[in-house]
Amino acid sequence: MELREKCEWAADNHRAGTASARGECTWAAPCSHPAVWSVRVSSAVGGDSWWAACADHATASTVLSPHAD
Repeated sequence: MELREKCEWAADNHRAGTASARGECTWAAPCSHPAVWSVRVSSAVGGDSWWAACADHATASTVLSPHAD
């Protein structure tokens, strides 16, 4: 999985009627924290997709917050 875009959460980035469009963190579901980031990632299997991430999951994820070695 590769990060393509990370921006402040916005409902317009997500498909209407989805948990991510409602502002729920979908990065590590189930999660009760509100989304603060909209993230677009790509994978070899599924192509590009938008997810919503809370601050804690975005910080903990090596995909969303790569750590320098």
